[in-house]
Amino acid sequence: MFPSLCEVSTDQLKEAVKKLLQFLHETLQISGAHTVDFYTQDIWKKLVAVSPETVLSAFSKHNGTSHHIGKEVPELSSIFSNQQLVNIEAFVEASHSHSLVNMGICTSVDELLEALAVHKAGSPDLKTDQFMNDKKSHEVLIMSQLVQSIANICGVKQVIDLGAGKGYLSSYLSMKYNLKVYGIDSSDTNTDGANRRNQKLKKYWKTYKTDAREVSKAQESDQNKDCLLPNYSCQEVNTDREIPKPKSCFPKLEESSISNDLKSINVSEWKRDQENYQRTLQPADSDRSSPFLDILPADAVEEQTFSKSVHKSLSEQEKEQRKMENISIKEQRGSRVYLPLTCKITVETELSEIIEDLEESIMVGLHTCGDLAPNTLRIFTAKPEIKAVCSVGCCYHLLSEEFESPEEEITVTTWGFPMSIHLKESSWFFGRNARMSACLALERVAVGQGLATESLFYRAVLQVILKDCFSVTQSDKRVGKIFSKSGNFTEYVRKSLKKLGHDDSELSDMEIMEYFEKYKPRKNEMEAFNMLKVLLAPCIEALILLDRLLYLKEQDEENTVLWSD
Repeated sequence: MFPSLCEVSTDQLKEAVKKLLQFLHETLQISGAHTVDFYTQDIWKKLVAVSPETVLSAFSKHNGTSHHIGKEVPELSSIFSNQQLVNIEAFVEASHSHSLVNMGICTSVDELLEALAVHKAGSPDLKTDQFMNDKKSHEVLIMSQLVQSIANICGVKQVIDLGAGKGYLSSYLSMKYNLKVYGIDSSDTNTDGANRRNQKLKKYWKTYKTDAREVSKAQESDQNKDCLLPNYSCQEVNTDREIPKPKSCFPKLEESSISNDLKSINVSEWKRDQENYQRTLQPADSDRSSPFLDILPADAVEEQTFSKSVHKSLSEQEKEQRKMENISIKEQRGSRVYLPLTCKITVETELSEIIEDLEESIMVGLHTCGDLAPNTLRIFTAKPEIKAVCSVGCCYHLLSEEFESPEEEITVTTWGFPMSIHLKESSWFFGRNARMSACLALERVAVGQGLATESLFYRAVLQVILKDCFSVTQSDKRVGKIFSKSGNFTEYVRKSLKKLGHDDSELSDMEIMEYFEKYKPRKNEMEAFNMLKVLLAPCIEALILLDRLLYLKEQDEENTVLWSD
């Protein structure tokens, strides 16, 4: 459908994967190293032959600089010698070359949006930053543009949002683009929480609608002096200048001018009335969501939700009950366009058992966690009613790998990685530590490097204490979020030892701090090593995503496949 966006052949993909595998094979010892064992196994000395200062300096030098596609990639022999990193400049260059954005085989988001721009539907802008943080708002805005454009191309009006969570993307798609959205999440907590928020929003909305009608009547009868204007703050009224238009959620009020009768309003009484008015809009509990009302249509969200999980099949009784629920929902639906559902979806799931009014749809997922992302693609290829897919995965450390533990007897039949026949033939696997490395966000580490490294440093030194004082050699035990709950290293160690089942009274505060002081001068080694892992993160992610793209190519389906990095 878009030849310019899908020019990469299967052979080109395989060649790119081949080069990527060669690089990852040599660097897997770095990305797969467990930072918990950083000091107990002397990982820096074992794997890196240059100083920490050299690594940090090279990273700082290259951070933020662009890499040109097609630039010559340094040979691996110039980067490593005797399994040690010897050339940091070449390592940085090679890492950039093997990231998805620089491989020249995928379409960037900007290019994709530009190519699809003609399909954008005009509608009022919604202020997502009023109910989302900046990061989430940015993601939802970009994703919604892609989804709307693809939906228009495919001629569909129904969207199935897998892993919908709190429904940010689902509600935005329904409100801004009037798409009929089913937000599906396997967690009752997410769906039930969304349902409670929806009921609260409806209660607020009724209050706003009632007041809007009262304001409208007051305007029509030219009695503006008795009208309370919400969100209009005023220190004093200057009768010699034009009164600015108030900020309000009532379109009829904003479109009209303010009557000159406002000059006669007593300012102190007006302010008091405003405060009383605002108090009537406060929620009954502490969970305030009122900014969301600035963009929420009256019937944007269904109040009803399914609580049963759907696996491979439903009993006849459950099917009948689901059918009756769907009939009831369909009768009530009207202009409502967003319905949250609690279901577990697999390739075997009959979507019509969940969605009674199922029609041709686009399946989407923003931050589809772990195996949900590959399963979304499997559902797409297996269900003819799904005409397109737009999926953004996350949490690579939760991916199941088919060849990670071949000696263990495992009953899993559907794996998260690899998906493609091509990679299955090579029996490639990363291992959990390397997948954890793929989750490293460059921006997060660059900004919050101090805090991130301090946490890793604490855990690595704790492992030394466990080995020396408690004869613990395994490093797979997790202490959780104790770092954030500890005021200093001594407190961290004592809490961790107790959680791991050890007697912390065997160590004095002085002995604990001796370990801290011993390894403190080597903390820059961990900082530098973490930067190496950050550089490799996009390369690991590239292989995971190219494997999924290869899988789609191998299916030889005529469904629309749009892919972006």
